Amino acid sequence: MAESYELDPVDWVTAGAVGEPGRRTFYVQARRGHDLLAIVVEKAQVQWLAQLAQELLGRVGVTVTPDDLDADGQQLLEPVVPSWRAGSLSLGMDEEGARFLLEAEELVAEDEAAEPGTARLWLSREQLVGMAAYAAFAVEAGARESCRLCARPIDPVSGHVCPATNGHGPLTA
Repeated sequence: MAESYELDPVDWVTAGAVGEPGRRTFYVQARRGHDLLAIVVEKAQVQWLAQLAQELLGRVGVTVTPDDLDADGQQLLEPVVPSWRAGSLSLGMDEEGARFLLEAEELVAEDEAAEPGTARLWLSREQLVGMAAYAAFAVEAGARESCRLCARPIDPVSGHVCPATNGHGPLTA
C-alpha cells in the first residue's frame, strides 16, 4: 500500500508543471510544516482543477482574476519528488465555502491488489484562489501552438501529422 496523507490545513498549495512544452510533467504540491507532498497529475487534471475551483468559488461569490496570480509564490518547490501518480482528483467545499478539500487517489494497475494511496488537502478560500489562478496559468504558459486545421498541438521541432491534411504537409515545388 502506498502512503496516504492528510494535510489539514495546508500551509501552501499549488498545481504546476516542470519541463519543456510537449514534455512537461504536471504536479499538485502542498506543504504543511516541514512535510512537503508532490503528486504527479495529468495536464487535463490541472486544467479541470482550475475550472472546478473557479466554479466552486463562484458559488460563494468569489471570482478568480488575473490579479490573483502570484507566479513567483506559486511555483513548484524544487526538487520535486513525487510520492505517486494520481488516478483521480476531487474537489469539494464546506457549507460556508470557507474550507475546500482536494482529494487525490493513487493510480494503481488493475492487476495489483494493493490499496491505492490517498491524499486529503484542506485549503482556505484564499489558497484555492491562488492555486486556481496559477493552475490556469501553468496550463497555458507552456502550451504548444495548436494546428488551425485539427487543433492538435504542434511540436516546435518536428511539427505534427495532421489528420485534416491526411498526414501531409503543404505541397512544395
